[in-house]
Amino acid sequence: MAAVACALEQPGCDRPFTGALATALQFTAALAALDCFGGTGTAAEHEAEAARLGGADAYRKRLANALLGAVQLHAMLAEPLAAGDADATAAAHAEQLSTCGMLDPDTGEVDPGKWAEFLRWQTLRVSGPLREAATDPASGPIVLGAAHAAYALQRMLGGIAAGQRLFAEPSIEAVAAQRDELRDELRAARTEPTDAIANIDVLEDLLAGAEGLFG
Repeated sequence: MAAVACALEQPGCDRPFTGALATALQFTAALAALDCFGGTGTAAEHEAEAARLGGADAYRKRLANALLGAVQLHAMLAEPLAAGDADATAAAHAEQLSTCGMLDPDTGEVDPGKWAEFLRWQTLRVSGPLREAATDPASGPIVLGAAHAAYALQRMLGGIAAGQRLFAEPSIEAVAAQRDELRDELRAARTEPTDAIANIDVLEDLLAGAEGLFG
């Protein structure tokens, strides 16, 4: 763990993200370091995969998400470490925000707008698979209810982000645009919890009926 702490303290570890997406070579090198890449990593292999998957952009998107999955797995496996130390866990979780550029470079505090957008993006990756799973009738009402709840959270986070931009851009035109976006997000968020509760009620009715038959 001392080596990890040393690496985290190196200058440049928390430098602002420049907006340059990693190359295919960088992605596959990171995947290989986590023992999650079985290719050769040659330029010819990358070109062939890009052609097979619909182009260089589609290929890099696939690699980025493959790396995300690998890193998330390791984060899950690391979660029990130092489980009794709440401060250590909070500091570890904060590394994600630092690496993703969520911190204000001047104050070192979390930027509320970036934070809300980041959490919204994470929630989108939860609500999407839930909505897809809910299209299967065999999934039952609880999956659909969870999809509605996740979508509501996504829209509420969008409202938080819009609200932050509302205060950050004081011009009349910007305020009008952000105000309308905020209202749209809140209207969308309002209906989803109702639908989530309705699906929970359906499941509870089904359980009550089953108890009556088999209780």
